[in-house]
Amino acid sequence: MAALGKIEKIWRYPVKGMQGEVISEAFTGFGGVMGDRVYGVLNAAGEKGFPWFTARDDEDFMLYRPHFKSDNNRVPSDWAEFESVAPGIHPLYPERDQFAVEVESPEGQVFDIESPAFNEHMSKRFEVDLRTHLSAQKSQVDCRPLSLISQQTCDQLSSELDMNMDYRRFRPNFLVNWSNGTGYYENTLIGQRLKIGARCEIIFLERDPRCKMITLDPDTGDGTPKILKHVTLAHEGYTGVYGAVLVEGVIKEGDEISLV
Repeated sequence: MAALGKIEKIWRYPVKGMQGEVISEAFTGFGGVMGDRVYGVLNAAGEKGFPWFTARDDEDFMLYRPHFKSDNNRVPSDWAEFESVAPGIHPLYPERDQFAVEVESPEGQVFDIESPAFNEHMSKRFEVDLRTHLSAQKSQVDCRPLSLISQQTCDQLSSELDMNMDYRRFRPNFLVNWSNGTGYYENTLIGQRLKIGARCEIIFLERDPRCKMITLDPDTGDGTPKILKHVTLAHEGYTGVYGAVLVEGVIKEGDEISLV
């Protein structure tokens, strides 16, 4: 069967709502991309159902740049051994210290994310009681473990809005390049089982409802409200799709995507 497209970019976000990092490969399990959103920042005065503090609360939050101290946390070290045992055997994730994170502020200060100094800095800067939360390597996503958008969808929005639509505004785990060149093609694959690369299988569950985050420039945090207004009026407020993992595996940049 001909490939529907390929993985153009892989992204993960060490801290929910802050800057992300592009990587060449990642183990993608039932909880999502390994290392994605393992930390979040909790607002003591936030809503119980959504206690997170993000750039939706203050645009400057997006300008913080987290970095993993270790580079050995993209694929489980013994993945080949687990893969050879039988389908569905879960690999062991790296130890907690391999997910340790440092955060650089917009002014260049560097903090250990679990230090009291970081919590104090954040609370003082944003004038609200904030503290970091570690998920024990489970992604702290809003709804589903995976998010995906295509370059073709971004190109279509660029044309509709007469501006360059940087895909990073949508903070996806996977940027896809569809072979048919059609924007919003991912919407037609809702409910379909897809294979990516040698092993991983995912299903597209639903369209991704959008919020203020897509209006923020990923480099400066400057807002362009017309983006969300247009997506709301022209596309019912949706851009990109959410997905879930059915068969765990390693996804690499350039991997082909096909229907199962």
